[in-house]
This record gives sequence, C-alpha cells and structure tokens, in this order.
Amino acid sequence: MIQLKKISINQLICLVILNQVGVSILSMPYKEALVSGYDSWMSMIIGGLIAQIAILIVYYLGKTYPDRPFQQYISTIVGKPFGIIINLLFAAFCAESCLMLVISYSDVINRWLLFQTPWVILISLSLLVAGYIASSTLRSIATITQSIMAMFFICLVIIFISGIGHGDLRHFFPIGTHGIAPILKGAIPAFWTFAGYELILYVFPFVKCKKKKHILIATSVANGITTLIYFFISLIVTYNFSENQLKHIPEPLVFILRKFRWPVVQSLDILFITLWLSVTLVTAYIYLFLSARYLAFLGNKEFQKHSLLVWIVTIVCFVAGIFFSDRHLLPVFSKYHNIVTAIVIIGLPSLLLLISFAKRKVAAE
Repeated sequence: MIQLKKISINQLICLVILNQVGVSILSMPYKEALVSGYDSWMSMIIGGLIAQIAILIVYYLGKTYPDRPFQQYISTIVGKPFGIIINLLFAAFCAESCLMLVISYSDVINRWLLFQTPWVILISLSLLVAGYIASSTLRSIATITQSIMAMFFICLVIIFISGIGHGDLRHFFPIGTHGIAPILKGAIPAFWTFAGYELILYVFPFVKCKKKKHILIATSVANGITTLIYFFISLIVTYNFSENQLKHIPEPLVFILRKFRWPVVQSLDILFITLWLSVTLVTAYIYLFLSARYLAFLGNKEFQKHSLLVWIVTIVCFVAGIFFSDRHLLPVFSKYHNIVTAIVIIGLPSLLLLISFAKRKVAAE
C-alpha cells in the first residue's frame, strides 16, 4: 500500500487550495470577460458556491465508505465491471488534467519568457519534476505542497502590489449592467476552475482527524479561500483594464505585472511566472499521483509498483503533449477537457451517491 501515513487537516487544506488554483488564474479573467464582462467577479462567487455543492456530494459519498478510498469501494456500488471502467475513466481524467496544465503553462512560458526554447524541452522538464514528486507517498506529497504555500503567498503579494497602482474604480459600475443571464452563464467556466477538490475521493480515509466532518470543514475552508483568491484576482484585473481591453488580453494578470515598475525588481512578470511554476507543478504531480492510484486498482488486487505507474502515465502525457506544440489545438482540447471535468467531478459522484443511497434504502427494507 503506497499510503504509509495519514495527512493532517492543514495538509489537506494546502492540497485542495493549490490543486484548485493552477494555471487558470492567469487566463480566467479573460475568459470571464468574454461572457459576463465587468460582472465576472460575481460569476466567480457563484462558481465557488457551485463547487461547494459538489464538495458536499463528494463528501457524503466518501462518508458512506469512510475506511476505504474511492478506488476500492466503487465496485461495491456499481459492481466489478463498471467499477473497473469508472476507475479507468478517473485515471484518464487525472492524466488528462495533468497534461492540460503542463501544456497550458508551457505555452505561457513559451510566449512570455522562453521564446526560442524547444517545446519538447518545456514539457519534459515540467513532467520530469512532477513525475519524480508523484512517485512519493501521499504524506511526502502533502509535506512538499505545504512548503510551496510560501511561494503561493509571495505570488499573491506580488499581484496585490502590482494591481493596486493605476486603475479606475468606474470600471465596476454600473453593477449588473449585462443582466443576470451572462453572470450565471459565466459561472459555468468559473466552476471549472475550482476543479481539484475531487482529490478527497482518494484521500478521505487517509486524513487524520477526530471526526469525518472535519474533512468537510477543511475542504470547504480551502474552497472558500480559493473563491476569495479568484474574486480578488477578478477585482484587480477589472480595476486595471476596460471591458474591451479584457476581451483581447488572454493573460491580463501578466500585463499588469509587466507594466508595474518596482525599484527592487526590474521585471516583476518574469519573477511571478517563475515562482508560479512551482504552484502549477503542485496540480501536475497531484493528478499524476491520483492517476497512478486509480490504475493500481484495475486488477483483482492493488498493483504495488506505484512509481512504475506514475512514470507510465508521465510518458503518455509527454508523448501526447508533443502534439500541442501547435497552440491552435489548445482551445479545442480545453473545450473537451471542460466537458469531461463537469462529468467527472460533479456528474459521476452525484450519480454514484444516488445509486449508493438507493441500494442502502433497499437493503434496509
């Protein structure tokens, strides 16, 4: 069993927060502006509330089988054949999520910093680091993630310092100018950015706590912090750019950092992108780890060579990532990934919870 020790509540909060933020923090204000314009900050709040509902669903599913991870009890709910299929689906989703993050951030680095660096080098370095960390135990991964929180807070300070400079409060008014429909429509892509909480499906029995409801509280706190961060980013970006400008700037946050002048650091955008790489790698190695854990339960018993599975998934992601050197493929892959994300992180858990509830009710009768 790869899980040797349990993780703490604080470590769970760090895992959920850093697994949620990822690379989407750079592009989300732009995507939201295309739908809800200046009211994107309201869409982010609604997206966080939807994510909280999904967290409740995942929590109650895990609470039904508190001593086993999702991979082990899924067959109890739907039977062995369907259990294997769902495990394989979750393994593919986690691998795909890792791939999506790596190619997205490699594209950002390629366009903003390392213009001449070959695409293969960019994705291979990220995947090598992520694969190496993902080969460890969950406890080790949680400890590393906890230490990266320092980098994360430094990045937030950089955003705050650069974002409160020259803006215009009139950008926020009138509130709700586009109507409620665009705000609700914008909440859908906002919700996708909160993906990452589904990791509790696996870690649920491995969290050290007196009561299982502490897991729900910790995950909710983490999701609340992520919601505040996205809300804060939306306000910063809206304060600095007009609505028309936002619709033509894919990474508005980087533009804010680039135009800011600070005597201590000459190129704040370069510093931020470099530091944020460590934050994005957290999501990459968490999803690599989870993908390997789902694959480990495809047979009649758990496959013990965890590191081998991690490197197999890593190699598959690398081979697939090579084809995305053509950045025109990224929007197509992103749309597909969003659909799969909605199915996996809220659709399937909801269906499985209903089936589990129905089976227990029939058994009680």
